[in-house]
Order: sequence, then C-alpha cells, then structure tokens
Amino acid sequence: MENRIKNYEKFIKKASKNPTRELADYHVEMLANFQHERLVHLLIMLFFVLATFLFTAATFFIAAYAPDPLIFVPICIITAIFFILSIFYIKHYYFLENHIQKLYDYNKILHKMV
Repeated sequence: MENRIKNYEKFIKKASKNPTRELADYHVEMLANFQHERLVHLLIMLFFVLATFLFTAATFFIAAYAPDPLIFVPICIITAIFFILSIFYIKHYYFLENHIQKLYDYNKILHKMV
C-alpha cells in the first residue's frame, strides 16, 4: 500500500501540471479508494491497540492474583506480540494519514484549475 500511494503521488505531481477534467475525476476516485483503505487500517489498528491494552491488563491481573504462574508466560508472549503489531500498525496508519492529507492538496489544485 505504501508503494502504491508513493507511486500515485509521483503520478499526480507530474499530471497536475497539465490538469484536465478526466484527471480531476480520476483523482477523486483514487482519493475515495485511499480513504477506504485508511478507514480499514484505522479499524484494524484500533483492534490491535485495544487487544494490547486488554492483554496488558490481563498480564498484570494474572501476575497479581493467578494461583498458577505457568499461565503468566503465554499471556506475556501474547501481550508482547500484540504490542509489536500495534507499533507497526500505528506506524503504517501514520504513513497513510499523512500521505492522504497531501493528496487532498492536489484535489484542491485540480478543481481550481479545471
């Protein structure tokens, strides 16, 4: 997805020098696709962050009250996995958000020129 957005940014930067109505319509369509992708990644990121918080709370609860310490290790491993995945999803969503915001600027430019 990151490569797709970067390639599209290069394309629209070049193409916006000679704007046409077709280019403006195509850009609106691509923005809608990227917005949909951003929404899906937002929901996934929120799921992973919520799961990370829940497993972190479970880890502390188990550490404090569990009669069997053997369950503590798998919960810690799962918490670490969710924490790492959350970091990568936040990084990816940050990329999507910033680059799609840049594409909004081209939307304004294209619609003013055409």
